[in-house]
Amino acid sequence: MRKLFLLLLLVLSSCYAFAEKPSKERGAASKKQAAQQTQPKQSSAYAQDQINRKKAMLNFKMIFVEGGSFTMGCTAEQGEDCVKSEKPAHPVFVRSYAISKNLVTQRQWREVMGKNPSVMGDDDSPVTNVSWNDVQKFLKKLNNFLGKNYRLPTEAEWEYAARGGTYTNDMKYSGSNDIGEVGWYKNNSNDVIHPVGRKKGNELEINDMSGNIWEWCSDWYASYPEDTETELINPQGGETGTERVVRGGYYEGPATFCRVSCRNKNKPDQASDIIGFRLVEDRDGNE
Repeated sequence: MRKLFLLLLLVLSSCYAFAEKPSKERGAASKKQAAQQTQPKQSSAYAQDQINRKKAMLNFKMIFVEGGSFTMGCTAEQGEDCVKSEKPAHPVFVRSYAISKNLVTQRQWREVMGKNPSVMGDDDSPVTNVSWNDVQKFLKKLNNFLGKNYRLPTEAEWEYAARGGTYTNDMKYSGSNDIGEVGWYKNNSNDVIHPVGRKKGNELEINDMSGNIWEWCSDWYASYPEDTETELINPQGGETGTERVVRGGYYEGPATFCRVSCRNKNKPDQASDIIGFRLVEDRDGNE
């Protein structure tokens, strides 16, 4: 009888153990499932933080430029420094737009394209060694990410902004008749590229439009029209060509390259360590 009682206890204990095991397994499975459910939320939050950080890095300061008329090319304040490519001076009207206060930096390029092609300067220096074609790829990726329509300035937009738009004081350089006040060139740069925005801005508070590096424009390079009476409306440059316009001068060049009317050019598939760019976007009316 005692043996029978002990056997019954053993059976009951075994049943109890077997009954408990699935419960523990269910508890472990529930914890694992809960962890799996929270992990995507954590990953999603991290991804959103990264997107927000990237957007903050790519928050370009844009300066509104009210549309208006101006004389483009070799105007009186340019004196004897004018060359043939700047002539004849001719009337132009440009519509309102916004232009970036600073050149696109090496840090901003890397945020979009993944690597920095520049060979000189730091993260806050303008990106260089990018071809016109490279810039188009950058703009496509940037606009897709931000939902914007940034582009390069036309040559007319570039010169109008460099002259100060409707606030122009008819200066030889962008914002001054003293190049050392507003730009880096061979006499003050120590032969190096400088971070953006370290010199005085022009009448619109746009920086570095004279000196530091040349800047890509959207236009095909072409001679100016001989007609000096008919006002051109938002000119886009040549219909075709082999070279794109660059403007502004650079850190190793003479002061004359930094004048607001000085023109230069480069093949669109050729990158240069003295050429960078800034952004423009269309704007309607007054702001």
